[in-house]
Amino acid sequence: MLSLEAAQANFIATINQGPDALDHTLFDGPIDRVVLGLKAHANTINHARLVALEESFPLTRQALGDERFNQLSRAYLETAEATTRDNNSIGERFPQFLKASSVTLTGVDLASIEWAWLQSYHAADAVPLQLTDIAGLAEEKLISLPVKAHPAAILITLTGPLSDQLADITAMIPNPAAVLVVRPEAEVQLVPLNAATATIFAATKKMTPIGNMLALAAELPGITNPAEPVMTLLGAGALMEEHDAGGTE
Repeated sequence: MLSLEAAQANFIATINQGPDALDHTLFDGPIDRVVLGLKAHANTINHARLVALEESFPLTRQALGDERFNQLSRAYLETAEATTRDNNSIGERFPQFLKASSVTLTGVDLASIEWAWLQSYHAADAVPLQLTDIAGLAEEKLISLPVKAHPAAILITLTGPLSDQLADITAMIPNPAAVLVVRPEAEVQLVPLNAATATIFAATKKMTPIGNMLALAAELPGITNPAEPVMTLLGAGALMEEHDAGGTE
């Protein structure tokens, strides 16, 4: 008799690989009826996984069209990467799969932004550092103030033109270099960033004083006001104060 762990492993393998993987000692009764029941169960699981992808990437589905999105989704679900994931994480590698499937860079970027939206939505809550929090600070204290990226802030560097499905944010920056996905409060927001601001945000993966951010901005080409990228990030709620500046990241 199989142990519980072995039985679970064989059941999952049978669902993923088909009836040939089934250990016949796992179930009582005629094997043909067992296989029929497993097929029905597998179809139910597969449908749920397809729905999970559709709900995770609604704009990508809209951009690609229902038929192509469905074809790509079904092919993705057959990959080893997808079969090891539950419905909550099943879409993590979907953007990379789309890239390997010759989907346009615009479509791949859109899928990456949608997945980042979900990660931002589920990220830990934290109090964002706001412009009002630093107003009136003495220059020395402001320069040394340690900050880092808000846990719900995710940067997606664009590799192609921004999708028409996100045309509403191009009114802010016509040709953004990146999109910042951020949730400073309850609502996830998409903020287009120029290359300089994206570079500054990338530096905040680890704790960094605001003075270092200003110094980095001053070294970037085309920057006339080093405070502008920092102010943009603060205004978006993408930063938080690092209270344990002595800790390691």
